[in-house]
Amino acid sequence: MSDTNLWPGLILVLICAALGGFLAKKLKVQPIVGYIVLGVILGFFLPSSANFSQLSQVGIILLLFSLGIELSFSRLIKVFKVAVIGGLTQIIAFSAIGYFFFSQLGFNPATSIIFALAFSLSSTAVVVKTLADRGETETVHGIIMTGWLLVQDLAVIPIVVLISSLGGGGSSWLGTSLISLFKASWVILVAVILGRRIIPFIFHKIAAVNSREILVIAALGFSGAIAYLTYLLGITPSLGAFIAGLVISESAENHAIFAETRPFRDLFVALFFVSLGFMIKPAVILANFGVIIGIFFFTLFVKTVVDFCVSQMLGYRGKVAVAIALGLSQVGEFSFVIFSQGLALGILSPEKVSIGTAVVLLTLIFTPFLFKSIVPVWKILKEKTVNLPWLNKYFVGGDKKPAGGLEFTNHIIICGYGRVGGWVGKALEDLNTPFVIVDYNQNVVTDLKKQGFPVIFGDPGEVEVLEAANIRAAKAVILAIPDKVSQETLIGYVQTVAPEVKIISRVHLDEDWERLKVLGIHKIVQPEFEAAMAITKTILISMGKSREEIDSRLKKLRISRSLK
Repeated sequence: MSDTNLWPGLILVLICAALGGFLAKKLKVQPIVGYIVLGVILGFFLPSSANFSQLSQVGIILLLFSLGIELSFSRLIKVFKVAVIGGLTQIIAFSAIGYFFFSQLGFNPATSIIFALAFSLSSTAVVVKTLADRGETETVHGIIMTGWLLVQDLAVIPIVVLISSLGGGGSSWLGTSLISLFKASWVILVAVILGRRIIPFIFHKIAAVNSREILVIAALGFSGAIAYLTYLLGITPSLGAFIAGLVISESAENHAIFAETRPFRDLFVALFFVSLGFMIKPAVILANFGVIIGIFFFTLFVKTVVDFCVSQMLGYRGKVAVAIALGLSQVGEFSFVIFSQGLALGILSPEKVSIGTAVVLLTLIFTPFLFKSIVPVWKILKEKTVNLPWLNKYFVGGDKKPAGGLEFTNHIIICGYGRVGGWVGKALEDLNTPFVIVDYNQNVVTDLKKQGFPVIFGDPGEVEVLEAANIRAAKAVILAIPDKVSQETLIGYVQTVAPEVKIISRVHLDEDWERLKVLGIHKIVQPEFEAAMAITKTILISMGKSREEIDSRLKKLRISRSLK
């Protein structure tokens, strides 16, 4: 594309990206959906404007660089075993089934491998944002889903290497794959050593000069160097950018670098996804409409079943398993990177890229509806299988019998034994007050059992688990869980079968406080508000205010809070 044609086309792409993102937000779907749809429309009217491959490649590199910076190993370590086993098992299982399915559709082996691997990945950007919007980031299913997504992101490294080796073709494919993996392993090893020993020290020295632009230039320069190194080794530069992001994520300056580079990333990501829309030709979609719909339903159904089965294998049942299955059933943004890699290597034709991109787009559009259907689907499956105990047990999330065969009475039930529940339990133990713990974290439950605490494994929002804790004979129940659905289910059940039991719940957001206030529970505690009260009290004391005045002012604050 000449410079004369570049600027008008670039301006049109940016306008389409802005309009597409605006419409997507209005429709409450992810902006990338709007980018792709507007790209399709622009490509239909201006097919000659589709040659933005270089800009889209820059978009890929910045996207993977920023995703690498955002990757949190600390979050992964919390659920390392579950994340690694679950994430890898899901990828392998779906890829094996997918390869057979795509082969039966008539795709050649290389195309079948690429589609199977690409569709096995879920969208980190979409799922994490959806969890945050729903306030479910710290729930059991939210933590597990985030862990699986991080593992999938890391799995892109060998997947991209494998795709690159497919471009060689011939009988040396296996040897080429092994050589590429060996090269990638050395790049990763060098990057890890740099990330642990050298890069954090260098970036800390650069940050010490208090120049944001120098810090950003150094980060992008380092990313470019690693990308070029991987290119020299015959590996895609975008993979090098992702590794560079991982290295920088280990430095103390990672948040500052991410904040400074994000605007550039968003710009080029928009260009990348609009250019993907150019690749979707309406004529190709119409000619392959049945195939696209078939792949779409196959992907959603098989990923849902595979994720559900893997969750069961790891010991998570009921609502958590259904949430993981439906929440991770879409296809993620890394599939576009894989498609682009396949297209650049000549493995995928533009027609195949259009088909794959259309399927991914459909799954992303359906993601909000799938999240909304989690609880209704779980309840329906649970009710419909009541007369089939062998099947119903997979939809009941926890123990049905008291811990250790004990019968609890006149006790306190602590739902969730994290930071808040743990301190409550310690206080009750010091007071010799009988209590039972309900938690859905297997590691927590195992540790508590070793310490001799009465604990029940399960989702506190499920009736069977509450009955196992003998809710009808309890004095109070402490809701220290962030799952709003479980909170509401538990409150509704307790108020129905044991209205005399006191309910004390923690909340995160103001709207959550309002929601539980309407339900009429005994006590609502918002950690942020209590922190504000403690800070205010400290300030008043430092100002020399009397105890009576301090108590009066704090009381007014609490009254104004209750009247909101």
